[in-house]
Amino acid sequence: MKALRRRIRSLYQRWLQHRIPPSRRVQLGQRNIFIFPTGYGFLFLLIAALLFVAGINYENNLLLGFSFLLVSIFLMAILHTFRNLAGVVLIAGDLRPGFVGARGALEVRVQGGSYPHRSLTLHWPGSPAEDVSVEPGREESVWLSVNLTRRGREHPGRLRIDSRYPLGLLRTWSMIDLDSRCIAWPKPLPGGECPGTGGDDDSGRQAQDQGSEDFDGLRNYVAGDSLRSVDWKSYARGRGLNTKQFTDPAEGRLWLTWESLTGHDPEIRYSKLCYWVLELDREHRPYGLILPDSQLDPASGAAHRERALELLALSGGG
Repeated sequence: MKALRRRIRSLYQRWLQHRIPPSRRVQLGQRNIFIFPTGYGFLFLLIAALLFVAGINYENNLLLGFSFLLVSIFLMAILHTFRNLAGVVLIAGDLRPGFVGARGALEVRVQGGSYPHRSLTLHWPGSPAEDVSVEPGREESVWLSVNLTRRGREHPGRLRIDSRYPLGLLRTWSMIDLDSRCIAWPKPLPGGECPGTGGDDDSGRQAQDQGSEDFDGLRNYVAGDSLRSVDWKSYARGRGLNTKQFTDPAEGRLWLTWESLTGHDPEIRYSKLCYWVLELDREHRPYGLILPDSQLDPASGAAHRERALELLALSGGG
């Protein structure tokens, strides 16, 4: 029985993939909208049928007329429920990354057609739903949460949009693949020493010897200062002896390196590096990142942190 259900589900997904292929912009219409009575709709039809049978049995025109009225209302509900979804345009928008085990979010822009669209419900599989109404020709932005289960680009599945407006007798829906991906950062894993190398190692000292320091200003000459550091130009202008000051651009910076975490599972490495990215950012310390397939030069700030987390998420084909 389980094998049969899996087979049916697989055939349904293949049919859905062919009928509604992935696209970052989808307009709803006859090809991709489905409609079916709700439980109340079936009850409504049952009442209409019972009234019809009773009207014929007792030759009661009032009961017959009332049953015809109910059927007419149901037919009108089909048209209005379908029209409430038809013409809606769904566009994939921006994303909000998150950590594995938490939630990210994807933006969906909903554009109205020629008619008002009321009480539309949107959600990804297994995620909370959001309600939205759109006026004709207007656009609404909806952020839908996504469960992040693995590092990298998380595909949330098909977006489900449905509505039971106006009478709740029928449900109309569609299953759209907006070809969206949400970025899942590694889950931070604290513990251990910082897996980085400082800027005062041998390579840093060699850079200083090669004159890679940044000029930082002048100070009064002090006996013992190297004559090579004296600003002779200012001395020639009669400004006295001054010594040039330099700062090491690598001073106080760290390189977080993949190789420094040998002996760990790859995902644990990413998680530990993620933790130290957040720690160094919290301390406002410049840091760089060296991964097997990418490198980020030392810097600090929110934009640098976001870029480092993105590299950690996507490294290794994540």
